[in-house]
Amino acid sequence: MTLEKKLRIRTTLTLATLIMAAPAAFAQDASADEGLHFGARLGLEHDSNVLRSTSGAVSDTAWTAGVGLKYNKRFSLQRVRADVEWDTWRYNDHSELNFRTLNYALAWDWSVTPRLHGTVSADRRQYREVTTDPVTVTNLIGRRTERTELAEGAFDVAGPWQVLAGVSHYRAESTQGFSWDGLPDITYWQVGAGYQASSGSSVVLRYKRGDGDYKDRTFASFAGLNSDFRDTEEELTARWSLTGKTTVDGRLAHVSRKHSAAPQLDFSGMAGALNVAWEITGKTRLTGGLARDISATGVAAGGHVTNDRFFIAPVWNATAKTAFNLRYDHTRRAWHDVPAGTFSAGRADTIESLQAGVDWQALRTITISGYARHEKLSSSINTGYRATVYGVTARANF
Repeated sequence: MTLEKKLRIRTTLTLATLIMAAPAAFAQDASADEGLHFGARLGLEHDSNVLRSTSGAVSDTAWTAGVGLKYNKRFSLQRVRADVEWDTWRYNDHSELNFRTLNYALAWDWSVTPRLHGTVSADRRQYREVTTDPVTVTNLIGRRTERTELAEGAFDVAGPWQVLAGVSHYRAESTQGFSWDGLPDITYWQVGAGYQASSGSSVVLRYKRGDGDYKDRTFASFAGLNSDFRDTEEELTARWSLTGKTTVDGRLAHVSRKHSAAPQLDFSGMAGALNVAWEITGKTRLTGGLARDISATGVAAGGHVTNDRFFIAPVWNATAKTAFNLRYDHTRRAWHDVPAGTFSAGRADTIESLQAGVDWQALRTITISGYARHEKLSSSINTGYRATVYGVTARANF
């Protein structure tokens, strides 16, 4: 069972690129020694359109700082993992944009016997996002928080075959209203079966059933509306170790959501993802992926939203101390089956982000990073925005 950091792109569009692009408070290689590691970060970032305005862009500069820790330790059959980061952003001119984030990935990989084992985990991702006011059709900047908790156990039936069962919980919150998905809060129970090969390849089939509600009440559409729903999901996940240098992760799922008192909110459809990690040479590596998610619209009139995403990210380690990186992200979000005359009817948004960066290990524990990023949003409901961001960061790892 793997935990994914806040860099993972979920069904959120918004300013997730800020998190993907900015260097983390500290970075440790996955093969780092077990034990406790501390990190600290100090940076400076200039943004040409800090308010993500559709016109009349305003620039600003922010100081950023962060601290974090990583812990990875095995105790007999048990393993404890923790990755925690705290960051703060302070703007020179627009203090109303100042914010703090706390992100963590915590897990206990438990085992009663070698055949009976599982994971208990908690994951929190917090980042800036952009929403659109349906009255003024202008962009608003807020802070979105997503939490996921999981408790799942597996029993090895025979050889590589195993059965699984567990519960999980997902909740989204935002400091701004008018969220595109209604901010769902869902509790699932799940069962499944899987196959784990000695090569590291695996395949798991799960059935999930969840009960939930929406927490965004700022839309007049949700005022007084009983929006309770039930989710069902049939999911197939797989990992394929093509070679010692190439790994492919895939997911394919059918999602169906039914609302007890608001059938116009019902939707169903396919979702999935495909990600590839390729160690091309000892100095170069490439990661890439594509995904589709389906969600509610956050509008009482109904419909659903599809998110189609693509990214590619090469890295070149020019020397033992210097690495160059490039990343391109493309996301298209489309609103379907929203009745004519309703806000978001026929809406489509496309966001692109291109970033180039360099990391230089100045000392054994000190890394200096620089990056430049261009963001572009195109929308059918307003003129979108463009922004160029430059930043430099110093990181200390112990």
